[in-house]
Amino acid sequence: MKIENFIALRYIKSKKETRAISFISAIAVIGIILGVATLIVVTNVFTGFENNLKEKILGANSHIIVNRVDVSNIDNWREAEEKIRSVKGVKAVSPFIFSQVLLTGPNNVSGVMLRGVIPEKESEAINIKQFITTGNFEHIKHYYDNKSGIVLGKDLALTLGVRLYDEVVMVAPFGKKGPFGFTPKMQKFNVVGIFDSGMFDYNSGLAFIDIKAAQQFFDYGDVVSAFSIKVDDIDNAPKIAKTIADKLDFPFWARDWLSMNKNLFSALELEKSAMFIVLTLIVIVASFNIVSLITMTVKDKKRDIAILRAMGASEKIIQRIFIKQGMIIGLAGTLIGDILAYVICVVIKKYKIISLPKDIYFMDRIPVEIVPEVFLIVTAAAIIITYLSALYPAKQGARMDPIAALRND
Repeated sequence: MKIENFIALRYIKSKKETRAISFISAIAVIGIILGVATLIVVTNVFTGFENNLKEKILGANSHIIVNRVDVSNIDNWREAEEKIRSVKGVKAVSPFIFSQVLLTGPNNVSGVMLRGVIPEKESEAINIKQFITTGNFEHIKHYYDNKSGIVLGKDLALTLGVRLYDEVVMVAPFGKKGPFGFTPKMQKFNVVGIFDSGMFDYNSGLAFIDIKAAQQFFDYGDVVSAFSIKVDDIDNAPKIAKTIADKLDFPFWARDWLSMNKNLFSALELEKSAMFIVLTLIVIVASFNIVSLITMTVKDKKRDIAILRAMGASEKIIQRIFIKQGMIIGLAGTLIGDILAYVICVVIKKYKIISLPKDIYFMDRIPVEIVPEVFLIVTAAAIIITYLSALYPAKQGARMDPIAALRND
């Protein structure tokens, strides 16, 4: 063992008459443990929340939406679909019709966003099947007693008071003009499936029917409103969306999932960065204990420093002794903090310790994502802060005049 390491370890554990130094050492280690553990846990929780929200949004939405700028229906949609499929990175394309309607059930009436889709293509683009809790999504293209099938969100079904195979009435806000004005158009549908996307807004305000039934109900003919697109890499969605828009040209418009939810994810990223900076202050505050510790050690060990200098020890050796004293405390606190943070993250991930209202946060528990990079960044930051904290008092101790120290001792 190098002489600096040996002396640094001896100084951490002081003699009985200077137990204050040992006490400050313990406080410094505990402060760094708490600071590092808190910083890692909170950052991983924010990352888990962001990933969970991203998964929920992308689970119920496509990666890219393509429609016309003038919000008109697309008549040559088969040609446009083939052009979109030819773009590199596109995995699936699903044409759909989108409109607002009223649904009437035994208990209530609710306004919903209706999607008329091709079941096979919609399952490829959004994988809506994974959210079906009751029934079968592909049954929307079948007819029961001359009624088309419809798939409702879980909360929407509860609001309307319907279950599987019950009947709902769809009402369009427009219809035929008669002597008393416009008569709303109505049609009966059978509930063939109920889905739970994990997001209240979708569960309470979204319904699916077959695209042919939608075209017939709205008297659209062979047209679609837009396309849902799934890509192989969600991070490349903005680039692929631009390629699609360039290929289809005006008046088509391609929007990726990030631009459609830019405000939400920008706010989350800002909060995570701000929280990281605020919690880093905990580690910085804990590092002041190291400054106090080394300053007290320097004053307590004046005689030792003078003897070491008289024996030929250079200023750099004296400086390294006190820096290593601070680094040993910092490394011990950081290592234990990492272990503590990992244990807390595993417990939060495995057990439902704190419940959350699902209709507000889109999840029923605190999410956490154990990210190795977070551990590395926090560990590196803690070590750098510890080193900088130990540097100044260590320099002051190394510059001490050995003759004056021995004379005053």
